[in-house]
Amino acid sequence: MAFLMNAWYCAAWTEELETEDRFARKLLGKSVLIFKKQDGTYGAIGNACPHRFAPLNKGPREGDTFICPYHGLEFDTNGRCTRNPNEGGTIPRAARVPSYPLVERDSALWIWMGDPKKADLDLIPDFSMIRAREGWNVVRGHHVTKANYELVMDNLMDRTHVQFLHPLLKLMGEQPENFQRIQSVEQIGNMIWDYHGEVNCTKYPLLDALWPEAPDIVENYFDVRWEAPSNMLLNAGTVEVGTNREVGVHLPMSNLLTPADEFSTHYFWSQARDKNIGREEMDEMIKAGVAHTFQNEDGEMVADCMEMMGTNDLMRLNPVMLPGDAAAVRARRILSSMIAAEQAEAGLV
Repeated sequence: MAFLMNAWYCAAWTEELETEDRFARKLLGKSVLIFKKQDGTYGAIGNACPHRFAPLNKGPREGDTFICPYHGLEFDTNGRCTRNPNEGGTIPRAARVPSYPLVERDSALWIWMGDPKKADLDLIPDFSMIRAREGWNVVRGHHVTKANYELVMDNLMDRTHVQFLHPLLKLMGEQPENFQRIQSVEQIGNMIWDYHGEVNCTKYPLLDALWPEAPDIVENYFDVRWEAPSNMLLNAGTVEVGTNREVGVHLPMSNLLTPADEFSTHYFWSQARDKNIGREEMDEMIKAGVAHTFQNEDGEMVADCMEMMGTNDLMRLNPVMLPGDAAAVRARRILSSMIAAEQAEAGLV
């Protein structure tokens, strides 16, 4: 399966390197060694020693030097072999591993696994809405699901499954006569906005914890911004009806998907809130809630669907389409077009 290579993917949260000085992670089918340098910046190189492909993360580290645990070849943070401790000491010309641009922004480590000359920092998606700042709390997490990333992307862009799959997010009781669901899709260049709204609706169970003083009838909004390859901003919240989304609880969330390979996906999420801030128990409740929702509801369902499909290519099965699929289908088409163009430029098709 071809991935879009010249793009920024989330590789990790910076906090993952607070307790470890490096770790390996499979990204786009390749094992990558992710680390914090001695100067405090971050780096990423291929994790497989080019001699016998031993994992560098299992060898010792001395400063900014990574030592192969099998035959002792030493590599710097640019992937160059700097020492061969074996007889003769000659360093073969091909003794190097790939080096990948890795940049920190808003606590995420963004990796570029394509042509490093094309790694434009201006192309890193804007998730400043989730940035830690006064008056807001931010919590983050990372999960892996056994499903192709496009299927996970479809799920996160689909609001219609919530009432069937997520009990804690389902609207309670009968809805008022003036209840209204709103959905529209907008494409701006290669960016997709999928707008969802629920106006004059009852509360969902989780709202009592997030905003205890919420009125009985509220307005929910869930606006998803998708950017290739699979980075999504969910601008969401619950507000008093008729307040132009100003009075209520606001819950913007990043949903960053990075393929581990064609069969599994890293899901990095980060959620900000402006209610019940400064409460560690609320942070833990949100973390546990997202983990449960993704692992036991969304993640499990998407993995089950992929098993039933027997393939990771949904579109080849000619699936029935519903109105709620419009945004995800557009995103798939854009992504497919970008991959095809990249492959053609590289002479791979």
